Amino acid sequence: MPVRFVAIAAVMLSIYVLPASSQENEATAEAETSTQAVNPLQNPFYLFPWMANTTPGLSAEISAQGMSTEWMNMQWMMMMANHFMNAPIDEATRFGILDAMLRAANTQMLEGMFGGANQAKMWIPSQNKRNVRPNTVSDSLSDEAKRNMYQSLMMLSPLSLRDMIAIMADKMPVAEDVSFDDAVDSMKLRANEINFKFVGHSPLWKDIVAITGDENTPRVEIFNFCDAVVARKVLDYAPEFIVFIPCRIALIEDADGKLWVMTLDWDVNWLNLAQNPNSVLDKELRDEAIRIREGMRYIMEGAATGDF
Repeated sequence: MPVRFVAIAAVMLSIYVLPASSQENEATAEAETSTQAVNPLQNPFYLFPWMANTTPGLSAEISAQGMSTEWMNMQWMMMMANHFMNAPIDEATRFGILDAMLRAANTQMLEGMFGGANQAKMWIPSQNKRNVRPNTVSDSLSDEAKRNMYQSLMMLSPLSLRDMIAIMADKMPVAEDVSFDDAVDSMKLRANEINFKFVGHSPLWKDIVAITGDENTPRVEIFNFCDAVVARKVLDYAPEFIVFIPCRIALIEDADGKLWVMTLDWDVNWLNLAQNPNSVLDKELRDEAIRIREGMRYIMEGAATGDF
């Protein structure tokens, strides 16, 4: 759903920028005044602007030809949007392609489509600001309503269920010289270092082996960590957050015997462009949420490297 929205937004955004043909004409006119005139269409970075950002020298050369970074980003998004208009879209939804496209996208351009954040509120219907007592449970939808809503979203999404779950996970490969037990020890030590309380452990694979008798079951264990003070603040904001608490980190062995450490990825920076005033967290809660995410990353990095 988010990928398709970016693609559609890119098409809409084209209405608000100069046509590509006029941009190319301007670039050509400037290039003719240089002794090293280069056709923009012959420059490989014309279609891959995220590469230009990593090579300042070539980026400067491209700018000298009259092509702004914003225009190159626009051309890239327009080109990628075209892939989503044809079926099947296997290549367009390959994670390597998605990663490149979404890193090249400028989310501020979405606000620019509507004339800025305040103007966007005029175009995107939202709620009024609500004053809610802390720890108040919200109303919810019926099973039928939720089913219809999510079926509608899935109908519009070009991604598979496996894709969407993979996007929701924050994961790191564990170094080959780090054993499962060493990764566990590193996690616990780092958690203690940053005052994350270790509150639970589930050796899931042992239960599977005990029930099925399959000794070849890949090893997977789940570890629970918590900061009680932050948990209380989060629950005051929305008691429904209890379904995500405590924070869970899993250490898992994949089909090739490689170890991975992973958790649910919730990044409050995703709310930066939220138009709904009720999605704006107060500074204290936002800072605490960022600290928790950074702490989880720190613990996971310990497991991934075996660093004590």
